Amino acid sequence: MSRLVASVLVGTLVACAGAKRYYLNEELRRREGNSFLAVAPGPWPDVPVVIEDGSQVPDDLVLTTLSSLLGLPGAADACESSTGRPRADATEYCVALYRTPRDWRVSWPVRNVLGAAKSCWPPFGGGDDAEFGDDLPVFGYAHNHPCGAGASSQDLESWPRLKVGEEGWVLVAYAATPSGRLARDSQGKPIPAWGWLATGHRDAPRFYR
Repeated sequence: MSRLVASVLVGTLVACAGAKRYYLNEELRRREGNSFLAVAPGPWPDVPVVIEDGSQVPDDLVLTTLSSLLGLPGAADACESSTGRPRADATEYCVALYRTPRDWRVSWPVRNVLGAAKSCWPPFGGGDDAEFGDDLPVFGYAHNHPCGAGASSQDLESWPRLKVGEEGWVLVAYAATPSGRLARDSQGKPIPAWGWLATGHRDAPRFYR
């Protein structure tokens, strides 16, 4: 009987572990103890890595990421039809898109516990990739709007942060590593960072950059 109970318990734990779909912001470690610089693990298993040369984030990675965001619990069609207000399950999720020495990847989705329908904090501390560590260049962030709204002014301000000596952390509109290195193209020019939004309905999504 004890073996049966142990077997059931192990099976339950495995099932629970396999069912994880996102991280809570409160679960993430902070870079240098700064509450604003959450570090998201990667890669997100729902989005296959994309092997492609070049300095721009591949469309295949972006489109798959945005579609996968809308498939998360409460990410779309989660508002009352009569009022347009978010239901209790309406949720925004944020991810970071980054590049390893080998391919392009996306971090696990992050959501807040409080005010989940209003906003999610992007992982401004960067990603912590299972294979390549936590100092990879972030090329931008993607998130969803559960009520089908378009981009807001706040959405246009979510750029990577990077360390600038003793001056602390600054916001830059270019792909950058947390340690302060800018990603550059073949001509040595910094590569612009982007923000992406998934909104609309599951059967009629709208994607913005």
